[in-house]
Amino acid sequence: MSTPHTGSGHATPGQRTPEGTRSGRLHVGIVTPEGTVFDGEAHSVVVPGHEGEVAFYPLHAPFVGALGYGELRLSTGGELKRWYLEGGVAEVADNQVSVLAERVLLVEKIDAGEAQAELEKAVASVPADEPAATMRAALIRSAQARLRLAAQRPPSAAY
Repeated sequence: MSTPHTGSGHATPGQRTPEGTRSGRLHVGIVTPEGTVFDGEAHSVVVPGHEGEVAFYPLHAPFVGALGYGELRLSTGGELKRWYLEGGVAEVADNQVSVLAERVLLVEKIDAGEAQAELEKAVASVPADEPAATMRAALIRSAQARLRLAAQRPPSAAY
């Protein structure tokens, strides 16, 4: 017997969605200006928000939110997919998760040396005005997030 949905935004094992499908899956689309990065099913999605991570599970309440810099994780059952994500927006409705991101890069493809060089250059720069200071802060956040993720890679994934 299934337990009724409590409104917490999370599914109870065995619970069915209003469409009558098993609630253990989300349809996920991850898109950048360059094209589609992922289009498929997942058990859960975790995105970097501006104030921390936000996790989505089947039957999650509708959500729209801005994304920050950090790791996007997708659980497809037996596999965990990991990307670096840079800015954008996430929308969740009816077991559909849409991620529109400025930049997405597989964690395995992060070049730690490049990120370190970008960090050093941004830190050393002196912004001339407010827009330049905002850009400098964004470059620092991006490089720091990529370095953090590169440090978490298994040794076999390091370049």
